[in-house]
This record gives sequence, C-alpha cells and structure tokens, in this order.
Amino acid sequence: MKTKYIISMLLSVMGLTVMGQYSVQTPWGTSVNVTYVAPQDELDLTSRLHWDSIREQQHPDADFQPTWSAYLQYPNLSSTNRFNCHGYAWHMYWFGEDYELDEPYNMTYSEAENYFDDPSFKACIQAEADIWVFNGGTHSAVATDQPSELKSKWDIGPLAVHDFDDHPYTPIVTTVFYKKCLEEVTATYFSDIALNYCAVRFSNTTVSSYVDLEVEYEEGIQITGTFSTGTGATLYFHPD
Repeated sequence: MKTKYIISMLLSVMGLTVMGQYSVQTPWGTSVNVTYVAPQDELDLTSRLHWDSIREQQHPDADFQPTWSAYLQYPNLSSTNRFNCHGYAWHMYWFGEDYELDEPYNMTYSEAENYFDDPSFKACIQAEADIWVFNGGTHSAVATDQPSELKSKWDIGPLAVHDFDDHPYTPIVTTVFYKKCLEEVTATYFSDIALNYCAVRFSNTTVSSYVDLEVEYEEGIQITGTFSTGTGATLYFHPD
C-alpha cells in the first residue's frame, strides 16, 4: 500500500467540513499533492440521487458503477464528490481500484501531469492507450477491454463505463493518449535473455549462474529489494 503524508488539515467549524492535503506517489515514485474529502463531507443522499438521475436520463446507454453502499436501499448509487476524473484515472485505478475507492482523491490536471512527466506513463497512439485525455486536460478516462468504451468519473456525478463519445464532456476537440510505461519485474532468470521495456523496476530478482541478462529501456530503470546474481552471470543495462 502506498505511503500517505498529511501535509495540512483544513477545518470549517460551521460546516464541519474536513479536507486534507495529502501527498501520494506515482508508480515511479514521484510525490503528488492531492485533496482528500472526508466521508462526513460526502454529498447528501438527495444530491447523490439527483446527479445519478440526471446523468442516467442524459446518457441512458452508460453503465453507472456503484461507489459506496452506505445507503443499502440504493446499492448502485454512484455520484460522489470524494474523487474526480483525474484522481480516478491517474491514481486510484492504477493502485488497485477496488481498494482505492476506500481512499478516494481529487486531483487537478496539473497534478496528474506528474504521472507522465516521470516514466510512469508515456504518450502513445490510440490503439495502445490506457488513459485518454480530452481537450487539454478537461477530462481523463481509463481505457477498457472494449476499444469503443471508456471508464471515467463525471465530476461530482457518477463513475461510468461509457462509449468514448457518450459523456458530459462533448464535444471533444483534442484527445491525447497515454500508456502505462513502468513494468514491475520480480523473476528468476535461468537462461540467457534480452528484454526491452519502456521503464522497468526490478524487485527481488535473481539471475542464475552463467546467465546473460540484457535489458534495454526507453525511459528509466530502478532496482529495489534484493537483486542477486550467480557465479559468472553478466548483466547489460542500456538505453534503447
């Protein structure tokens, strides 16, 4: 689980609003400031039902995903102000969606840029995309197994699976695509092998005796934990 550091806490006594400024880390390890909205500062039930209803009427073909089932009579309730599109697409989804929905964050697009300014993600063509960005950062969405479908959070409204052109952010003027760059490797190599990665992190990896391991990388390489080699093993690490 990622490490969180509380930087500051803002308390509004009249509204009992609790908001925290937190630092999370990209997959590569860059610190990013995000805003945490406490459960007690969630939209009230009427507001959540209102936004669910509005978006269901406007986008009847979208599949709205439940967030928290605090109200058992509304198990599919989706609208929430506790995370936004950038927080979901760039951080929550990639650090384990089911778990991270319990630790939601709001993130500005300038904060999300840390994820592709370091080797965590890299610009790519549409066919390779893991994340789509609309109109210079107006909206971020996650690619799905279906080429024509995306999954994204609609501001304080629902979390939805939807067609790429079926959402509140149309018309789309520009779209930029990003793919996950960092590859996590924990392995034992018993025979000579050449590997090529965008960016790679080796953790607790073993290279057996008299094995040649060659690693080409585009953006960067990290070694964490134990990296052990046997007698006569040879390592080649070099940029692609």
